[in-house]
Amino acid sequence: MDRENLSTYAKGDKFEEQVFQFLTREIHEGRFFCRSEHCQIYRKRSYYSRDREDSIIFDIAIEVFLPGLEKPSMIVIIECKNYSGTVPVCDIEEFSAKVSQVTGFNVKGIFASMSAFQSGTFNIARNKGFGLLRYFDQSEFRWELPRALLTGTRSTKSRKRAEIEYALTNQDFRPTIYSAYAVTPSGYTDGWDGIWKGLDVEAAFSDEELRLIHTTLPTSKLRVPFVSKDSLEDLAEQVLKSISYNQGFVDLNKVISHERDSNGLIVRFFEENHSALGSITFNPLEIKIFTLDEQSHLARFTLAHELGHYFLKHGRYMSRESIHAQDIDQSQFITVPKGEVERLEWQANMFASCLLMPQTEFNMVLSVLVKRYGIRNRGHGTIYLDEQSDNLTNFRMIAAALSRYFKVSLTAVRLRMKALGHLVEA
Repeated sequence: MDRENLSTYAKGDKFEEQVFQFLTREIHEGRFFCRSEHCQIYRKRSYYSRDREDSIIFDIAIEVFLPGLEKPSMIVIIECKNYSGTVPVCDIEEFSAKVSQVTGFNVKGIFASMSAFQSGTFNIARNKGFGLLRYFDQSEFRWELPRALLTGTRSTKSRKRAEIEYALTNQDFRPTIYSAYAVTPSGYTDGWDGIWKGLDVEAAFSDEELRLIHTTLPTSKLRVPFVSKDSLEDLAEQVLKSISYNQGFVDLNKVISHERDSNGLIVRFFEENHSALGSITFNPLEIKIFTLDEQSHLARFTLAHELGHYFLKHGRYMSRESIHAQDIDQSQFITVPKGEVERLEWQANMFASCLLMPQTEFNMVLSVLVKRYGIRNRGHGTIYLDEQSDNLTNFRMIAAALSRYFKVSLTAVRLRMKALGHLVEA
């Protein structure tokens, strides 16, 4: 085997292992459609083909058994491929032919890939009754969320067919929430629950049989509560009191030291990372910041953001999170987002702003600067920003001074001024 083929084989084998481990956890932790004692999962399982008069080996197989029976009542067969390019139509046709040769069982097929699919593959899968699944490595996620919260985040907008189809067919697509996107005979889905439903796995059993093997899942949905701006201001003030903050810029190292000693929080700094500015994991509890300058405006806001997730106890809703440059650009929306995940990010960003620019100190310093520069309120607000040169000059002087004082970016200052009602933009 040449080096290129060996590399392709190794990638495929690693991907197969990832899918196998994920499904094994799903089964053992009671998230498969039937209980773990009624199914077995295998790698490289073989099944006899009459056409070949020989056995066909499949990457992964899940066999589902009714109580007291030795022969499985249903088999889910999963083929795993990881290509550098899109999955060609011929591979889907070959998989369809292999699945059809497994006789004597109720067989459900899934072709799983880390790569995107050619659009022509969808019709083959639907017409032949199996699913196409694009599965992503969860270690690359911006958020890792529990299933209950994922259920809550699925709005009509986010589940549109066009978006899921884009995830399946665009090689450069990178997910933020869902690990699986699929097309099944019943339509498009963005989660494993939808795959099992789309394959109609329960139709292989009577109602009585389902009662014997079915997993009973909790019906309650996790919800991220609304947290007001005033509550976030109060929380930031409590943190500042814990480090005896008085005035000037906020020394985040004091916050880190206090929480390390009291709650075991670990914060580590690393060299710059092209994919993320920082991250937090809740088990183990650790914050990572990727920067060459720990005191830069970007690094300070990133750290304050991750501390926001920590102090807001977002570990109830996520296992880990990472923040990217584009998230900083949306650091402080005035309106609270409706989406569950977006609300978590909004809370962390708003807390970061409150922590780095304490309200009382910010108002006091701004008042001093306004008097120093002789800026008068002409009925439009403390600072009025339009295209007039005088107003632009006033804003730039005030914003630059606040930026230096609190060691935050000009953008962060502008948004804080606006949130506190000091800045009116034409």
